[in-house]
Amino acid sequence: MDPEMRARIDSVLARVKEPETRRSVAELNLVKRVRYSASEQAFEVLLDIANPRTSCSVCGIVTATIQRTIERELQEAFAQEFPGCRVIFA
Repeated sequence: MDPEMRARIDSVLARVKEPETRRSVAELNLVKRVRYSASEQAFEVLLDIANPRTSCSVCGIVTATIQRTIERELQEAFAQEFPGCRVIFA
């Protein structure tokens, strides 16, 4: 990947915060992979957010809410940095 593109992606990941700790998704290693397709004008983002180990339904709801929040904030940050590009979560 082009170093400039890599720096812009890293900037996006540094800006987006995990809602409970307010630390960046980059710092917490919550994004496993980002792929860019120039022909499709799209980013494919693979998050690494583990499901709770217990059968606690509240824990599952909290985890799902955190993941949706991170996805929404990543979409907004990528749209700001790369206007016209789509974000697909794998």
